[in-house]
Amino acid sequence: MKISTIILLAAVVGMAACKKEAISAFSGSSENIYFNLEPYGYKDSLLYTFSKHPELRSDTVWVPVRISGNRVDSDLTYSVKVIDSASTAQVNKHYQPLKDHYVLPANAGPSFLPVILYNTDTMMLQRSFSLTLQLVSTGQLHTDFSQQLTARIVFSNRLERPKWWDKCPIGGSGYTIVKHLLFRLSATTDDVTTGQYDQPIWIYYTEKLNVLLQSPRTWIANNPGKGYDLYPRPDGNFDFYNPAEPEKKFLYRRKGTTNSFYFVDENGNDVL
Repeated sequence: MKISTIILLAAVVGMAACKKEAISAFSGSSENIYFNLEPYGYKDSLLYTFSKHPELRSDTVWVPVRISGNRVDSDLTYSVKVIDSASTAQVNKHYQPLKDHYVLPANAGPSFLPVILYNTDTMMLQRSFSLTLQLVSTGQLHTDFSQQLTARIVFSNRLERPKWWDKCPIGGSGYTIVKHLLFRLSATTDDVTTGQYDQPIWIYYTEKLNVLLQSPRTWIANNPGKGYDLYPRPDGNFDFYNPAEPEKKFLYRRKGTTNSFYFVDENGNDVL
């Protein structure tokens, strides 16, 4: 017997075994809504970082949702709430308050819930925050799928170690967030390719990074449009930053009693 026939027979038997009220939960005004993460490559959490777009002060994360059962030819509304006990993000500080309800367009199966995140807390450079959402039953859409009613957004302004970092000479002495940020500022914000014939671009990017690491004043002179400069500190060291973003400063520190200076990473070590 063909597999498709077996599945069809099993479905018929299952439907016959269900009570009448169970069937009604999937038709008419009793459609269910649930978070539909797996088809988009997520399990229970969506990950987002502002580090790839540091100029953005806010951005929208689109959380996949879907209804079960029959599609209807009119708009449906659904509601979502934040589970505060399972969230570290703060409303109005890390995210925009949710609306009282959201609209699922007519004849739609899958849709997306817009969640607006803020990139204003400097702590996001050091840690991630989480926002846990839960779908709420309404008069139009029910929430009978208990295992698919919550979704979590984990977000920050931190960079994560890219897969290509250790596959080319750019990585140098190892990975640090500060070195990665300086690389993105001086070389490229794109991912680096690691194919057989990509060595010339590695050399090019490494040279651009080294100009900044070894002579930031030269880099500043060559890149006036970036808006960065060195600002003296009382201890004789410097802060390297753009005045438009004063919260994102890089320490440029003297090495011992020498006249050599190095950028300092998040672990307090020299960036080499």
